Amino acid sequence: MIADLLSIVKISIFQPRCKLCDNILVSRDEKIICNECKSKIRINLEPVCKKCGKLLHIDGNLCGECLINPPIFRKHISYSIYEGEIRDLILLYKYLEIEKLKKLIASYYIELFYKKVDEEFDFIIPVPSDDGRKREYDHILEVSKTLSKELGIKISPYNLTKIKRTLPQAGLSMRKRLNNLNGAFKLNDPVEISKKKILLIDDVYTTGTTVKKCAKLMKREKADVVVLTLARST
Repeated sequence: MIADLLSIVKISIFQPRCKLCDNILVSRDEKIICNECKSKIRINLEPVCKKCGKLLHIDGNLCGECLINPPIFRKHISYSIYEGEIRDLILLYKYLEIEKLKKLIASYYIELFYKKVDEEFDFIIPVPSDDGRKREYDHILEVSKTLSKELGIKISPYNLTKIKRTLPQAGLSMRKRLNNLNGAFKLNDPVEISKKKILLIDDVYTTGTTVKKCAKLMKREKADVVVLTLARST
């Protein structure tokens, strides 16, 4: 009885637990997060704006904002809404820099690409880190490298760079978001992307300010830009 009790205590204390729900990981294929949490992360198949990817609650192809003031990129496509397990997964990968999550994160981008994009591109370009911190682990760059290998698209990892430290975008008004990122990005080799098809990768699309600024630089070089993100706000 004592041995059984000690075994239970050992399992409860030392067994790895899901970083999202804290349940014990019991299956061999469970790494970092459990299969139950993974099962709750599903691609969004609801009608969305064909331009910015916003959920549509009425008939049509474009949301009201895109009808009035369409973004400069050709289209933005996101895997899901920024809530629940996918939000927690993104924050876990982004801020705790858990490299083991890279393949799982990449698998969602790949699924999204083949279901909603599936066209040829000249380059994958990752959006540089946008929270004012110098990172040892660039989460978007690392997942973009995996996407490059899996999708067979060449990556241009350091052409688009961030040259100005900025405040975190979260919590800022639209005007402050725009001003915050003025002059923040630079193309080191504009000729490389001239008249090319670009798959621009970021993690979360909130107002789209960051990717719009990046796409604007590329559009000056007559590049055709499609934005791919893991989640977007409603």
